[in-house]
Amino acid sequence: MTIPKICPSIIVRYAAVALFLWFGIAQLTAPENWVGFLPEWTGYFPMPASMIVQLNGLTEVVLALALGIGVFTRVVAVLLGIHLLGIAITAGGAIGVRDAVLAVMTTSLAFAAPDCLTLDARTKRAAPSQCCNKSCTMPKA
Repeated sequence: MTIPKICPSIIVRYAAVALFLWFGIAQLTAPENWVGFLPEWTGYFPMPASMIVQLNGLTEVVLALALGIGVFTRVVAVLLGIHLLGIAITAGGAIGVRDAVLAVMTTSLAFAAPDCLTLDARTKRAAPSQCCNKSCTMPKA
């Protein structure tokens, strides 16, 4: 039995997509469950806490979808990584450590060439990673 070769960046990218989609959708559908996680300083914003949660959820869903289809993959990975690092710093403790590691994982996508399943690679906006040549079929120009 042979194990198919898959680019590690594909696994990491889709894991990040699943993470941000799950939390984003959860925040959009039940913002009241997430209000307690907001930092104290968000109380100074001129909008209800539930709206802040929903805006955060919408941002996470939109960026996760962009990461999923591979549009501006590197920029989106950095934005999501910075966002999650901010959450990690605010949360602190064990949850903060876990979120910091997830932030580094997400940001690492910005340092890898886009995998062959991204629109970035398929539209030649960026050169695909080397492992793509072995595991994916690139469209012919």
